Amino acid sequence: MIKQNSFSFLGGHPTLDFINTVVDQDKDRGCSSIAQWEHFLEWVSASGMFTDVQIKAFHQIVSSAEQEQLLKVIHKLREKEYAVLSDIAMNGFQPNKPLLELESKIKEAIGRASLSAAPEGYQWQPDMAQKLWIEDAFLFSFEQLLRSQELKKLKECGRCSWLFLDKGRGRGRRWCDMSTCGNRAKLASFRNRAREEG
Repeated sequence: MIKQNSFSFLGGHPTLDFINTVVDQDKDRGCSSIAQWEHFLEWVSASGMFTDVQIKAFHQIVSSAEQEQLLKVIHKLREKEYAVLSDIAMNGFQPNKPLLELESKIKEAIGRASLSAAPEGYQWQPDMAQKLWIEDAFLFSFEQLLRSQELKKLKECGRCSWLFLDKGRGRGRRWCDMSTCGNRAKLASFRNRAREEG
Protein backbone atom coordinates (compact mmCIF):
# COMPACT_ATOMS: atom_id res chain seq x y z
CA MET A 1 0.00 0.00 0.00
CA ILE A 2 1.29 3.44 -0.95
CA LYS A 3 0.24 6.41 1.11
CA GLN A 4 1.00 9.98 0.12
CA ASN A 5 -0.60 13.03 1.65
CA SER A 6 -4.03 11.77 2.77
CA PHE A 7 -4.55 9.45 -0.21
CA SER A 8 -4.29 5.68 -0.30
CA PHE A 9 -3.33 3.83 -3.46
CA LEU A 10 -4.33 0.25 -2.76
CA GLY A 11 -6.80 -0.50 -5.56
CA GLY A 12 -4.23 -2.21 -7.76
CA HIS A 13 -5.16 -0.08 -10.80
CA PRO A 14 -5.23 3.70 -11.39
CA THR A 15 -8.97 3.67 -12.15
CA LEU A 16 -9.70 1.95 -8.85
CA ASP A 17 -7.53 4.44 -6.98
CA PHE A 18 -9.52 7.21 -8.71
CA ILE A 19 -12.83 5.63 -7.71
CA ASN A 20 -11.51 5.27 -4.14
CA THR A 21 -11.10 9.04 -3.69
CA VAL A 22 -13.92 9.05 -1.15
CA VAL A 23 -13.68 8.58 2.61
CA ASP A 24 -13.49 4.88 3.51
CA GLN A 25 -15.87 4.89 6.49
CA ASP A 26 -18.96 3.17 5.07
CA LYS A 27 -20.91 2.64 1.86
CA ASP A 28 -21.91 6.31 1.69
CA ARG A 29 -19.83 7.98 -1.02
CA GLY A 30 -20.82 11.51 -0.03
CA CYS A 31 -17.43 12.67 1.31
CA SER A 32 -14.88 13.16 -1.48
CA SER A 33 -11.16 13.49 -0.80
CA ILE A 34 -10.80 15.46 -4.06
CA ALA A 35 -13.61 17.95 -3.41
CA GLN A 36 -11.23 20.92 -3.70
CA TRP A 37 -9.11 21.67 -6.76
CA GLU A 38 -5.86 21.75 -4.75
CA HIS A 39 -6.65 18.30 -3.32
CA PHE A 40 -7.37 17.01 -6.80
CA LEU A 41 -4.00 18.36 -8.00
CA GLU A 42 -2.27 16.59 -5.09
CA TRP A 43 -3.97 13.34 -6.07
CA VAL A 44 -3.09 13.80 -9.76
CA SER A 45 0.60 14.27 -8.89
CA ALA A 46 0.65 11.25 -6.55
CA SER A 47 -1.42 8.87 -8.68
CA GLY A 48 1.06 8.04 -11.45
CA MET A 49 -1.89 8.13 -13.85
CA PHE A 50 -0.80 11.19 -15.83
CA THR A 51 2.28 12.29 -17.77
CA ASP A 52 4.37 15.27 -16.68
CA VAL A 53 2.93 17.29 -19.56
CA GLN A 54 -0.62 16.48 -18.45
CA ILE A 55 0.15 17.33 -14.82
CA LYS A 56 1.57 20.68 -15.93
CA ALA A 57 -1.63 21.34 -17.90
CA PHE A 58 -3.72 20.69 -14.77
CA HIS A 59 -1.72 23.32 -12.88
CA GLN A 60 -2.32 25.86 -15.65
CA ILE A 61 -6.08 25.80 -15.03
CA VAL A 62 -6.37 28.79 -12.72
CA SER A 63 -9.93 30.00 -13.30
CA SER A 64 -12.06 29.04 -10.29
CA ALA A 65 -15.12 28.69 -12.54
CA GLU A 66 -13.31 26.23 -14.82
CA GLN A 67 -11.91 24.32 -11.84
CA GLU A 68 -15.38 23.97 -10.35
CA GLN A 69 -16.85 22.79 -13.67
CA LEU A 70 -14.07 20.24 -14.18
CA LEU A 71 -14.49 18.88 -10.65
CA LYS A 72 -18.20 18.34 -11.33
CA VAL A 73 -17.38 16.42 -14.52
CA ILE A 74 -14.69 14.38 -12.73
CA HIS A 75 -16.92 13.51 -9.75
CA LYS A 76 -19.81 12.53 -12.02
CA LEU A 77 -17.54 10.28 -14.07
CA ARG A 78 -16.04 8.74 -10.92
CA GLU A 79 -19.48 7.76 -9.60
CA LYS A 80 -20.56 6.34 -12.96
CA GLU A 81 -17.39 4.24 -13.12
CA TYR A 82 -18.02 3.13 -9.54
CA ALA A 83 -21.58 2.06 -10.45
CA VAL A 84 -20.23 -0.12 -13.28
CA LEU A 85 -17.38 -1.72 -11.36
CA SER A 86 -19.30 -2.22 -8.13
CA ASP A 87 -21.94 -4.08 -10.13
CA ILE A 88 -19.25 -6.21 -11.78
CA ALA A 89 -17.71 -7.00 -8.38
CA MET A 90 -21.12 -8.10 -7.05
CA ASN A 91 -22.83 -9.64 -10.10
CA GLY A 92 -20.16 -10.46 -12.67
CA PHE A 93 -19.99 -9.36 -16.28
CA GLN A 94 -23.49 -8.18 -17.11
CA PRO A 95 -24.33 -5.03 -19.12
CA ASN A 96 -25.99 -2.24 -17.17
CA LYS A 97 -27.13 1.28 -17.98
CA PRO A 98 -24.03 3.08 -16.61
CA LEU A 99 -21.77 0.76 -18.66
CA LEU A 100 -23.70 1.50 -21.86
CA GLU A 101 -23.43 5.24 -21.15
CA LEU A 102 -19.69 4.97 -20.58
CA GLU A 103 -19.27 2.82 -23.68
CA SER A 104 -20.72 5.67 -25.72
CA LYS A 105 -18.36 8.17 -24.02
CA ILE A 106 -15.34 5.90 -24.66
CA LYS A 107 -16.17 5.68 -28.37
CA GLU A 108 -16.39 9.47 -28.57
CA ALA A 109 -13.10 9.81 -26.66
CA ILE A 110 -11.31 7.41 -29.04
CA GLY A 111 -12.59 9.49 -31.95
CA ARG A 112 -10.73 12.48 -30.49
CA ALA A 113 -7.55 10.59 -29.56
CA SER A 114 -4.38 9.27 -31.15
CA LEU A 115 -2.36 6.11 -30.54
CA SER A 116 0.95 6.59 -28.79
CA ALA A 117 3.75 4.12 -28.04
CA ALA A 118 4.26 3.27 -24.38
CA PRO A 119 6.59 0.78 -22.59
CA GLU A 120 3.77 -1.80 -22.38
CA GLY A 121 2.47 -1.22 -25.92
CA TYR A 122 0.30 1.35 -27.65
CA GLN A 123 -2.15 3.46 -25.69
CA TRP A 124 -4.82 5.99 -26.55
CA GLN A 125 -3.67 9.52 -25.80
CA PRO A 126 -6.24 12.31 -25.39
CA ASP A 127 -6.07 15.37 -27.59
CA MET A 128 -5.03 18.04 -25.11
CA ALA A 129 -6.09 20.80 -27.47
CA GLN A 130 -9.74 20.19 -26.61
CA LYS A 131 -11.49 20.74 -23.28
CA LEU A 132 -12.65 17.16 -22.75
CA TRP A 133 -9.12 15.75 -22.65
CA ILE A 134 -9.17 15.29 -18.86
CA GLU A 135 -12.34 13.20 -18.93
CA ASP A 136 -10.94 11.27 -21.90
CA ALA A 137 -7.80 10.38 -19.94
CA PHE A 138 -9.91 8.87 -17.15
CA LEU A 139 -12.07 7.04 -19.70
CA PHE A 140 -9.03 5.43 -21.36
CA SER A 141 -7.78 4.13 -18.00
CA PHE A 142 -11.25 2.75 -17.25
CA GLU A 143 -11.48 1.12 -20.68
CA GLN A 144 -8.07 -0.49 -20.21
CA LEU A 145 -9.21 -2.03 -16.90
CA LEU A 146 -12.41 -3.37 -18.49
CA ARG A 147 -10.32 -5.23 -21.11
CA SER A 148 -7.77 -6.50 -18.59
CA GLN A 149 -7.64 -10.05 -17.26
CA GLU A 150 -7.18 -8.41 -13.86
CA LEU A 151 -10.87 -7.51 -13.84
CA LYS A 152 -11.63 -11.08 -12.72
CA LYS A 153 -9.92 -10.21 -9.41
CA LEU A 154 -12.14 -7.19 -8.75
CA LYS A 155 -13.70 -6.95 -5.28
CA GLU A 156 -15.49 -4.35 -3.21
CA CYS A 157 -14.63 -3.87 0.45
CA GLY A 158 -17.13 -5.50 2.77
CA ARG A 159 -17.35 -2.38 4.90
CA CYS A 160 -16.81 0.65 2.64
CA SER A 161 -17.23 1.29 -1.08
CA TRP A 162 -13.57 1.03 -2.04
CA LEU A 163 -12.72 -1.35 -4.88
CA PHE A 164 -9.53 -3.38 -5.26
CA LEU A 165 -7.93 -6.20 -7.21
CA ASP A 166 -7.56 -9.21 -4.95
CA LYS A 167 -4.25 -10.78 -5.92
CA GLY A 168 -4.03 -13.05 -2.88
CA ARG A 169 -4.50 -16.80 -2.75
CA GLY A 170 -7.10 -18.82 -0.93
CA ARG A 171 -10.03 -16.99 0.59
CA GLY A 172 -8.57 -13.62 -0.36
CA ARG A 173 -9.20 -10.14 0.93
CA ARG A 174 -12.52 -9.00 2.37
CA TRP A 175 -11.46 -5.46 3.23
CA CYS A 176 -9.77 -2.66 1.33
CA ASP A 177 -7.21 -2.48 4.15
CA MET A 178 -6.91 -4.46 7.38
CA SER A 179 -5.62 -1.39 9.25
CA THR A 180 -8.84 0.53 8.54
CA CYS A 181 -11.95 -1.39 7.52
CA GLY A 182 -10.61 -4.74 8.72
CA ASN A 183 -10.03 -3.40 12.23
CA ARG A 184 -13.39 -1.58 12.23
CA ALA A 185 -15.14 -4.82 11.30
CA LYS A 186 -13.32 -6.74 14.03
CA LEU A 187 -14.24 -4.07 16.60
CA ALA A 188 -17.91 -4.12 15.53
CA SER A 189 -17.96 -7.92 15.76
CA PHE A 190 -16.38 -7.81 19.22
CA ARG A 191 -18.97 -5.27 20.45
CA ASN A 192 -21.83 -7.34 19.05
CA ARG A 193 -20.57 -10.47 20.84
CA ALA A 194 -20.14 -8.51 24.08
CA ARG A 195 -23.73 -7.25 23.86
CA GLU A 196 -25.06 -10.75 23.21
CA GLU A 197 -23.10 -12.21 26.11
CA GLY A 198 -23.95 -9.33 28.47
